[in-house]
Amino acid sequence: MDSSTLELHPLHRGAEADLFLSELPPWKAVVKRRVRKAYRHEELDAKIRKERTVKESSAIHEAKIAGARTPSILGLDLERSSIIMTFIDGKVARDAIDTMVDSRRLHLLEEIGRQVGLLHSAGIVHGDLTTSNIILPEDERPFIIDFGMASRSSEPEDRGTDLHLIQRSLIATHALDPTSSFRRVAKGYRESAGDKIAESSLRKAAEIARRGRYFAIR
Repeated sequence: MDSSTLELHPLHRGAEADLFLSELPPWKAVVKRRVRKAYRHEELDAKIRKERTVKESSAIHEAKIAGARTPSILGLDLERSSIIMTFIDGKVARDAIDTMVDSRRLHLLEEIGRQVGLLHSAGIVHGDLTTSNIILPEDERPFIIDFGMASRSSEPEDRGTDLHLIQRSLIATHALDPTSSFRRVAKGYRESAGDKIAESSLRKAAEIARRGRYFAIR
């Protein structure tokens, strides 16, 4: 697909990619275009951006097949290292969680855990799981976005790192009780990932958290 034919409106400028709002009737669309890195050789840079575009789009597609809520891929423009996907209209979870009443927030945390469990049971790790990469539409059923650091892995260490990242995001960004909040995430995670994956992943997440505290003390 040639994204140069689309009308693009700047949405967000990032270090690795720029986001543009567009339309691909009947859908409202987002175009994610990886930016050129001047410090890299031009041919190498083009190769890296193309490979990462394919890898990210594959992760999003596989996550959706596994039942996770993600944007839908509408097309790729590898010439411009771009992914065209459906626009998820809603609030960033980071900006909404603290203003929710307790019952809605606890339900949301469980549902976030379920979504992560679906990823992990399909052998996908997100790599940057924070409340900034979760969108809440009007019905508050969370969508996970930005799979730019995603990879295929069934290693407990990698799954535990994902869980630790969301736990750290809840602690660092939100005025929540960290223990009860993450317990809700873990509950939803166990429901969708199953006991075997949940046990090994949650154990690793706790181990990673202890490592972080140890190095902080030192």
